[in-house]
Amino acid sequence: MPKLRLKKGIKLAKHDPFKALLDEKIIAQAFWDCLKENDPEGAMEVISAHLTALNKMHLANEAEISRSTLYHTLKSKNPTLKTVAKLIHCCL
Repeated sequence: MPKLRLKKGIKLAKHDPFKALLDEKIIAQAFWDCLKENDPEGAMEVISAHLTALNKMHLANEAEISRSTLYHTLKSKNPTLKTVAKLIHCCL
C-alpha cells in the first residue's frame, strides 16, 4: 500500500469501530431499523458484527448454544426467534 501524505495542519482522529459494535444502543437501533425496513439479512449482519466484537467462542459458552449452531445461525442468516433471543440475552 502506498504511503499517503496529508496537507500540513490536517489532523486525524482515532477511530475504533469496535466501540460502536459494542454499544448496545447503537446495535439495538440498527437491528430495529433493519426489521422496520424488512431487511432480515441486514438485521443478522448487525447481530453478526456485534457477536464478532464480543468474541464468538465466549458467547457460545455463555449462551449455552453449541458453536455449530452459532456459526450456522450467522451463516444462514435465518435463525429462529428463540435463537436470536438467546444470543441477545447472553450479551446483557
